[in-house]
Amino acid sequence: MIVLKRKKKRKVWPLIGTLCLAVAGFLWVQTSREEVYTVETVRDGSNVTRTFETLAEARRYMEGGTNRTLFSPEGEVIDFNGTGIAITPSSTITHLYEDKALSKRQSYVAGGTRLTLLSRGKDHLLVRISGADVYVPAKNMSLFPEAVVKKRGFYEIKDGDVYHSVEANGNLAGKFLVGPTEKQSKKRFYTERVKDVFDSPYQFANIRSKSPYSAEDFDSFLNEIDSPLSGKGSAFKQMEEEYGINALFLLAVAGHESGYGSSAIAQDKLNLFGFKATDDDPSGNATSFDSIEASVQAAAELFATKYVKGPYARGAFPGNKQEGINMFYASDPYWGEKVAGTMYRIDRTLGLRYLKAIQ
Repeated sequence: MIVLKRKKKRKVWPLIGTLCLAVAGFLWVQTSREEVYTVETVRDGSNVTRTFETLAEARRYMEGGTNRTLFSPEGEVIDFNGTGIAITPSSTITHLYEDKALSKRQSYVAGGTRLTLLSRGKDHLLVRISGADVYVPAKNMSLFPEAVVKKRGFYEIKDGDVYHSVEANGNLAGKFLVGPTEKQSKKRFYTERVKDVFDSPYQFANIRSKSPYSAEDFDSFLNEIDSPLSGKGSAFKQMEEEYGINALFLLAVAGHESGYGSSAIAQDKLNLFGFKATDDDPSGNATSFDSIEASVQAAAELFATKYVKGPYARGAFPGNKQEGINMFYASDPYWGEKVAGTMYRIDRTLGLRYLKAIQ
């Protein structure tokens, strides 16, 4: 005889009750947990963290020291003091000033430039960029304390050459060659002063000089890189004779600004030097020239009359944002370094005769 067993009823309600109690307990713990504010201090490259139950206590502690950052319970920056990074507004250039009253303009930088933040005032920031300690307006700057800065620019030495890796917004960022050095080091140099790393000979060499290279030498280089400027070496040498501006420097600026004549502006307007190619509309505002020779002449005349002598004369060398042509010629704070690196590439290809002359 087959005996049918009655199925046992599952005890569902006790399980549901247990689950509800667990969820309720978890929610009670979460809601009853007190908010915790954090202050992080950056000291000698290390981070020290303290927590506080109230915002007032945390703020008092932050204000009692330097390089301290106050975080909300959610991990967001509430306030900070000391050093960090300031990023300029991306939509416009930012003027650099000699004084905290922001009355004596020293230079300017492009939008999206990362400035080393040294200190803050009510309406101004003291920052460091490309060799210069200068003031900028505090308004519209994006500020980041040391505690949250993960990426920063640096110099490094590889196989006898110095390279600069730049952190920035847009096309300002990247890695580029600056020049040669006899120093050896495997470390990264986190500095805004290139002379902390090496003497950067091309960057601070007087452009009021003669290049050791002939027009034929320049054509040899231009042919080797398959440049649209091949056969135009004489234009640079002629302007050196007429205006006294080093032809190697002129060719390097043309190389940096137009890719040795390959850029759209150079192709469409024969503009090798970015004349009037403003940050807001470089192609539309750029000047048109009738010939390559006319473009080179305009550049040589500009450097001779406005930068070697004249209203923008701050040193007859490529320079940086503290001294030299870069102070007023370009919004890129590292234009002088990039031109220097381009001069070195040309000189290296042609036998380093210019480097021997300036050392």
